[in-house]
Amino acid sequence: LAVRTNYQGSGLGTTVVTTGVEWLRARGATVIGLETMPRTMDNIGFYSSLGFAPGRLTVTVTLDAVPMAQGMPLLGRLSDYEKHTALEECRALLDGLAPGYDHTREIVITDRLALGDTLLLRDGGGRLRGFALCHSAPLVEGRAREELRVLKMVLDDEVLLAEMVQGLRDLARRSGTRRVAVRMQGDYGSAYALLIKLGGRVRWTDLRMAMHDAQEAKPARGIVLSNWEI
Repeated sequence: LAVRTNYQGSGLGTTVVTTGVEWLRARGATVIGLETMPRTMDNIGFYSSLGFAPGRLTVTVTLDAVPMAQGMPLLGRLSDYEKHTALEECRALLDGLAPGYDHTREIVITDRLALGDTLLLRDGGGRLRGFALCHSAPLVEGRAREELRVLKMVLDDEVLLAEMVQGLRDLARRSGTRRVAVRMQGDYGSAYALLIKLGGRVRWTDLRMAMHDAQEAKPARGIVLSNWEI
């Protein structure tokens, strides 16, 4: 959200946010929220006045790139038919953990625009147990690739996190970046502790806020992470 300095205080920001909330409600959205910097008191006060309530912090943790002998499968390297099948598997996995959620549009856009790739975690029988949508394209044009950013991560069991992180660190190396960045929501305390134990370093924090009557619920099992940006 941005309003030109000479128009600030005129109510434009309020109009933009309330119109957006109304648009989302009209389309049946059950979770309506945003993220802001936790030290920006004016922002927190502004959003609070419009019905948003602060939740827990989202902490960006980075881990150095480390190669594996054999990397995990990537959606971008599949045939068109295999991609379609994998997308349906991703859709079903996420819907089983968080009904109504669907990241397949973001996965397709990432693949089509070559912004990154989606790491697929399968068990010994080939069943999809998790996926991670990642971007490696620089945030600023002309800059070198520095980190692999995890935008979405879905695991049907939290015990799979260490294996997924290993695959992400390998993908970071293969994509020509030096580290992988995971944005861990504060609801997952044990998962956050594991990232730190694996050598993760805290790089940034954001405050997640949601409408009082449209809060995000933590799944009963597994892990569902989303940066809320795309």
